Amino acid sequence: AQSISGVFAGDEVMKGSLASYTFEHMEIASYTILIAAANAAGEAEIARVCEQNLREEEAMAEWLKSNLPQVTEQFLARAELDSDSAKR
Repeated sequence: AQSISGVFAGDEVMKGSLASYTFEHMEIASYTILIAAANAAGEAEIARVCEQNLREEEAMAEWLKSNLPQVTEQFLARAELDSDSAKR
């Protein structure tokens, strides 16, 4: 049962990376909407705070994007080692 469950969990690192990157972009869209709504309502302070949060989310999305190739390479190297070990 454990080896069968490994088939489904083997790519959790990649799924987690994809989910994190996707979630950051949902947050970016959400803050963009909140900023537009705050500006339309004349709520400059709310817009300012949301803009600060937006910059943080954009920075995190960029960090994730720039690290995805390295995470992928490390995942593939580990998967290859695991595959070689299983063959023995």
